[in-house]
Amino acid sequence: MKPIKTTYNWRFGAIAADLPEITRQDGGSLLLYIQTKEIRKLHDQIKDKVNVVKGLEKAFYGATEFSIQDINGYILTFAEDE
Repeated sequence: MKPIKTTYNWRFGAIAADLPEITRQDGGSLLLYIQTKEIRKLHDQIKDKVNVVKGLEKAFYGATEFSIQDINGYILTFAEDE
């Protein structure tokens, strides 16, 4: 099994504009950035079963990604370098 690559983004303000669900009013926040393959297939498989907070889109740095909020309120961002 390959390790999951995670990325810490120190520009909280920039991310918060796109994902207001990560506010820090109730303590800390956690963002997980998960690189995957076949992102469009994954998105299609789960989009109607989860809370999608940011739809499938191509980011300025080249990754195609989308974000969901899990049942504990954490934001999970799935990405693929296409």
